[in-house]
Amino acid sequence: MKPRIISYTHKILLATTIIFYSFVSVRACAEELVKIKAYPDVLINEYFYGFGAETLPWLWTKENKEMGVDQADIALNLERIKSMQLPITRIFVPWETWNPSADYETFTWEGDAMTSLYNILDIYQETGTSVIIVTVDWLSSSPWEDIEASSRAVLELLEYLVLERGYNCIRFWTLTNEPELTYGWLNKLPFENYVQVHNLVKQGLEKRGLPIKIIVSGEVESLEWFEKSVESLLSVADFFSSHEYFSPGQVDKVAEFFESRLEIIKDATPDRTDIPFFLGEFGFRGSDFGVRTNSLMQEYEYGLFVASLAIDALNSGVAAASIWCLHQIRLISEIESEGGKMMRIGLWAYKDEGWRPFPIFYLYQLFTKYIRPGSKVLKTEIAPLDILKAACVEYDGNYSLIIVNLTDEIRNFSIKGLDLISDFKKYVYSQTYFAAEQGGLDKSVLQVKTNTFINDSISPKSVVVYTNLADKY
Repeated sequence: MKPRIISYTHKILLATTIIFYSFVSVRACAEELVKIKAYPDVLINEYFYGFGAETLPWLWTKENKEMGVDQADIALNLERIKSMQLPITRIFVPWETWNPSADYETFTWEGDAMTSLYNILDIYQETGTSVIIVTVDWLSSSPWEDIEASSRAVLELLEYLVLERGYNCIRFWTLTNEPELTYGWLNKLPFENYVQVHNLVKQGLEKRGLPIKIIVSGEVESLEWFEKSVESLLSVADFFSSHEYFSPGQVDKVAEFFESRLEIIKDATPDRTDIPFFLGEFGFRGSDFGVRTNSLMQEYEYGLFVASLAIDALNSGVAAASIWCLHQIRLISEIESEGGKMMRIGLWAYKDEGWRPFPIFYLYQLFTKYIRPGSKVLKTEIAPLDILKAACVEYDGNYSLIIVNLTDEIRNFSIKGLDLISDFKKYVYSQTYFAAEQGGLDKSVLQVKTNTFINDSISPKSVVVYTNLADKY
């Protein structure tokens, strides 16, 4: 049966997420009650920046128009993006789109790709989403070879976007993507070049009055490179970042990945507050995983893996995380020598598949909407261990608590520590309620009235989110 296209309104989450009935006796298979306790006065992280997504900002380009993308398609995508209430997003701005000659002075501010960039920045300016600009370089010869000129050109780009066009949603900059390739494995440029460009851009941001923070690194699977970056750029970095794409078999190793990098930062900054760590890109690898392909992202289990990672990120002290990527799109020809190819990775499909959302779309927006930037991450204890995973955040006196059950059994649990009298909404991500032939979820609505919080159950291989935060829109 052909999947139907769902109508997306400001009530999308209530219209597509199952809000399970609660406080009804459920016969569980679990041998014992899992006890979850949150500690509102014990903080793991005083400021969490949010769960975000990589935006490839090319919906309006000629490559996508050639595929039949029209105003109705764009409107659908923008409504869906707005519905997610992204706290943070990461955006590639290739050199080819704003300085194609790499002469550091001939800028194409009104080119096709740049105009498309402005259109998506308009949306993030409206939604209050914090934007990370990444000046990626896929030119045959790296534009960073001339240190002073390339640094000045980057500053011209940022000044134009922020001061000329007024995009104060741009709050972060990263030099390039996965720099260990250019400055390491491929031996294109020496590491000292990498350090010097950062230093010059840092100085230039201050002189030009640009309130932009620098995120350093963004390496993938190279702890040695990350440590070298931390040691060399402590005086420049406002944040450090890494990327990782885990296999499903590594779900229980995610926390170790975070801890190894957080430990490096901590060791390097013993006499002051630790520099925050961002997970700049993340995902899970399917059997066909590649630069533009990952069919695992379309499967229900992907949501379970991401929920588990999100809990580990919160409990480890990670400051933000950005999934790759927001939606499928045709890439621009400037970065594909053979012509624009499809990026077949995203929370929803491309036009040729009716823009159908994947299960991860429903799951991930629970984190983007109900874990606000500025949330405090609370210490959360769970016993016995290795049955369920949980994390809890507080924002302006309101709470969101995530629980994931990766086991094959129903599990009973109790939650204590949040003595509130408040209406909580309960959202459930459960395979039972996915009907692939219908392209969406069934729904029911219930608000949970709590006192000393909850005794409840969670289905096998599912996720529950409790929150008393209201929707922003």
